Amino acid sequence: MISMCKRCLLFIFLLFLFSCSKDTVFNGGLENRVTAIIDMVPESHHSTFDFTSDAQVSDCSDHDILYIDELEDGSFDNKIFKITLEARDYFRTENNCNDYDWHTTPDEELDHKFVITAFVEEINETMHIVGSSNVFHQSDGTNGMLAYYKLKQNSDGDDNNGAGIEYYGFNAEIEMKELNFHEGTASGVFNATLYRASYVANPSNFEGVDSSSDVDLFDPTNGDLLGDVEDGIIDSIRIENGVFQRVTLINNTSSY
Repeated sequence: MISMCKRCLLFIFLLFLFSCSKDTVFNGGLENRVTAIIDMVPESHHSTFDFTSDAQVSDCSDHDILYIDELEDGSFDNKIFKITLEARDYFRTENNCNDYDWHTTPDEELDHKFVITAFVEEINETMHIVGSSNVFHQSDGTNGMLAYYKLKQNSDGDDNNGAGIEYYGFNAEIEMKELNFHEGTASGVFNATLYRASYVANPSNFEGVDSSSDVDLFDPTNGDLLGDVEDGIIDSIRIENGVFQRVTLINNTSSY
């Protein structure tokens, strides 16, 4: 009798556990925002920037969006979907465009943004997408990713003569925790390794920028891949501990 009661209690507990698991809500970061750490010197871990996407308030534009697009590939039963996470951090004080003040905090003039793009064969509410060092959007449906980061200007207001500094990388990872098509929100975590694409006039003005003339610049959008410089130096950064918490989801597909 006691054994039967124990089995009944165990069954009720498991039933309650599994019924609740369907309603689990991801709470990994700030509501409706993207946060990350930008590590400019991965080897030493001493030079990092905090990234917190700007709040959407009043007439401010939305600075953190996840897009899902369906790409045409010429076939009926083989579809490719593009997932794009975009985030901007331009306004430091209150992280929104209405309460912007240049002189409130030490990093007031720091402006930066990033875009992570992934290509997949299907969309699910939860997904784990991993890129590689040599794969970018292939028409056969092979998963590919491209991460992009731009330091528009640093905390001292230096903008590299107006050009900023750009970085690209294929080595990225996104774990989608929730895609809520009904409410139009997305949540998940991510990280990426990127390599400098831009010539920098005064490298000493920027944290983590190698001053060597042998740096191998990397810009896959212009066909400039790593390895073009013999015995070159790779100037890399990391986007770490990335979290997007119920940011705006824009669904441009007919399938979901």
